[in-house]
Amino acid sequence: MAFFQTRKPRRFEYKPRFYNPQKEELEQLKAKYGEIEGKNYKRRIDFRRAMNEKKDEKLRKPVPMIKIVLIASVVSLALYFLLTYIEKW
Repeated sequence: MAFFQTRKPRRFEYKPRFYNPQKEELEQLKAKYGEIEGKNYKRRIDFRRAMNEKKDEKLRKPVPMIKIVLIASVVSLALYFLLTYIEKW
């Protein structure tokens, strides 16, 4: 009876082994702007990414306590001198 048996459909099981988001971004940029020879293309992308990371790092950094104390003392001294000068005037 093997002559009348139907085969079961094969399943599609695609498992990517490695995903590189930088390479994916580079491929998209190449498709958008065309092929550019040399390493300048990749270096430009890395430079932009590095600048964005640096900017994000600066925004996340807390303000040092010494800076806050120094600014507060300068402001308080300025107010003190202004108030004493205005009183005498």
